[in-house]
Amino acid sequence: MKRFLGFTLALACASGVALAQPRIVINEFAYDDTGSDDLEFIELYNADTVAVDITGWIVDCGDQLTGDNNRDFVIGDDDGDGTPDRQVILQPGQFYVLGTPNLNTRCGGCVNQIFNPGTAGVIENDNEWIALIIPGDPRTVVDAVAYEVNRSAITGWVPADIIPQLGGGLWGNYQSLEAGTTTDDAFMTIGRWRDGYDTNVNGRDFGHFRPTPGASNNLPALTSRLCLNFDNYNVGDAPAEFTGSYRNPRIVDPTQGDRTATTGFNPNAIPVSPSGGKAMMVYDWTGGGNVAIANSVFENGTAGYDLQIYINPAAPPNTRVETWMIGLLGSPESVHNHPLIAASANGMSGVGWVFRRSFGRTDHPDESKLYLVDAGATGPSSSWTTYGSIDLSGLSAGWYRLRLEVMSDGQVKGLFYADPSNPIAITGTTAIGLVGSFYIGYRETLSNIATDINPVRVDNVCLYLPVQGDVNADGCVDDADLLSVLFAFGGSNAEADVNSDGVVDDADLLIVLFNFGAGC
Repeated sequence: MKRFLGFTLALACASGVALAQPRIVINEFAYDDTGSDDLEFIELYNADTVAVDITGWIVDCGDQLTGDNNRDFVIGDDDGDGTPDRQVILQPGQFYVLGTPNLNTRCGGCVNQIFNPGTAGVIENDNEWIALIIPGDPRTVVDAVAYEVNRSAITGWVPADIIPQLGGGLWGNYQSLEAGTTTDDAFMTIGRWRDGYDTNVNGRDFGHFRPTPGASNNLPALTSRLCLNFDNYNVGDAPAEFTGSYRNPRIVDPTQGDRTATTGFNPNAIPVSPSGGKAMMVYDWTGGGNVAIANSVFENGTAGYDLQIYINPAAPPNTRVETWMIGLLGSPESVHNHPLIAASANGMSGVGWVFRRSFGRTDHPDESKLYLVDAGATGPSSSWTTYGSIDLSGLSAGWYRLRLEVMSDGQVKGLFYADPSNPIAITGTTAIGLVGSFYIGYRETLSNIATDINPVRVDNVCLYLPVQGDVNADGCVDDADLLSVLFAFGGSNAEADVNSDGVVDDADLLIVLFNFGAGC
């Protein structure tokens, strides 16, 4: 059996297999699910241009326990004795999956190497690293990821030669969901946004979306405007454009409350949205947190959304808190732990609007506010950049327009339309060239049958690539935008103030004229 290791160098020379540092990555993985952890897997991917002999490489798993009791896996070792039983050469663009027997059955034979022993729960469910290692003295760390790093600083438990591959690791807590009485069959995994996409920053490279073991992760890139009013769905449907965590998002009739134990799609009746018809709700009616992520991805750091959302700014009952985040160019984690508190395990990344209403809490201030934040590459909320906030306590409950745009140069602009004709703007800058999706996260400590609960309900959701000078966000720089600037000229209208310098002037007019016709 050990003859394969001895032949590796000779085979490489004879067949053109890569000899330099190979570009093999940990491309996707699942470590925890709501069942018996019987769908765990680790997918490798050859991002190189030549074949790579990975026979005898080690998938090293470890945590902060003394002695590192976690199981490791030798590539090509099928009987668990630590020695390869077969040679494994990974061709360019090819996948190699280590996983459970149940996953292999579910995906129709996608697993190349069954975890040995082939039982459930071989990958641990707390803070852990997974590293791809070429054994030797010294060993070579080819790639690595660490997750749930909110539990302990990585410098205290991750080997020093693995840390440079992590970029801080994945901060949040993730679960892959199997069908059950309290979950939908929304099995989500952690995968790279693009096969082989590797900046050595786990929180930028990985997202939380539908599993594709043994197949490409690549979600379709959003290249044209996508607007959804949800009227083509029936009440109770899970919209195909999104995947949820514990519960998929559901289509609701906002005016019809549904408080039955088996569905609970819309916990209380609210007014119809300005667009009329149905809406989409993100909510786990059994309680706790929930997320929804678009089944598409933004690339090159350009992204935008424009939507209607129902907001109830009233203070919740004593000791309760309700939060949501609607973000771009990042990812949620499945449980959406409450953001904006230092100790939170919230793993959201990218840029987004965050809402919080709380009362009588020791860990949250009494407030009803919107925040525009940059969550970066995940990390504690205390490390996020807060661009600004808006006090909503004086507003009445109702539907409000919410807009967020990130330009290719990193300029961020968020607009909240408390006054439909004169929105409030908050601006900032973020990293450039980001890849990520549109997502919604919601969490509450209210009872799931509370009459005043207000899960995320949105309508007329438009996802788009923003264009400089598109004042009204309809996707086209045209006469309507020119007239908006001219009509607001000399004032401070935040929508018409294209460059966000505080006044609508010649500079804004020139931007519209220079980009006239763009996107049309």
